[in-house]
Amino acid sequence: MEELMQVAGFFLGDGFWLDGRLAFSNTNEDLIKYYANLLKRIGFKSRLYRREKPENRKDEFTLVAEKKLTDKIRGMLKALEFSTTPKCKAFLRGMFDAEGTINFSSTRRGREVKISNTDKSIISMIELCLKRLKIVSRTLQKSDKRENRKKCFNVSMYGKSSIDFIKVVRPYKIWSKNYIDGKVHPSYLHLFQ
Repeated sequence: MEELMQVAGFFLGDGFWLDGRLAFSNTNEDLIKYYANLLKRIGFKSRLYRREKPENRKDEFTLVAEKKLTDKIRGMLKALEFSTTPKCKAFLRGMFDAEGTINFSSTRRGREVKISNTDKSIISMIELCLKRLKIVSRTLQKSDKRENRKKCFNVSMYGKSSIDFIKVVRPYKIWSKNYIDGKVHPSYLHLFQ
């Protein structure tokens, strides 16, 4: 059940409907293959497509799941209940894999883990799960003065809270070599081993 909640979280972040099927799109090859294997492990078939981009842009990967997964995820999204800690962890794992970032900043004197989304109800689910896991966070609305831009909300964790998030939730993206390269200062690499 936790794996399905993780897939639901990833779908809310990087997913879309394609002819009544769940589809996921991402540029991180390790991450999308991880979700392909996760679907296979829990008994659902999927197909992985690669769209090559010009040399200065990353290739895009799309994972399309079989139709019977659609009903399962729709049911979970309708009754998104976070009654247990494992469900909260799984949901946050999927959301971070889709919409999360990690930064190490000298100006903020520490680490920042952030999950961003434009849907306030999804942000509320993230906040609820973090509260249930006793991880301190702060939600801010990012301002954008450009027309036709949706408001973006950021749920941020700093310092000890960011490390708690990494240790408790253990999102796959953080452990992916494609994600770590160039994002994490070498002096912090010990946190990810």
